Amino acid sequence: MKLASRGLRDLDSGPQEISDAAEVQQLQRQARAVYVKSVIAASILTAIALAT
Repeated sequence: MKLASRGLRDLDSGPQEISDAAEVQQLQRQARAVYVKSVIAASILTAIALAT
């Protein structure tokens, strides 16, 4: 996610810049969705832990 948010990818030969703007936007959108879902999941689990 860290690389995708910066417009990079790693295909086992080190970080490479992505030249296709549409691909960069798609990867950034996916990375953002993962971050949002992880914050929501962490919040729910924290609430459950505090409630018990």
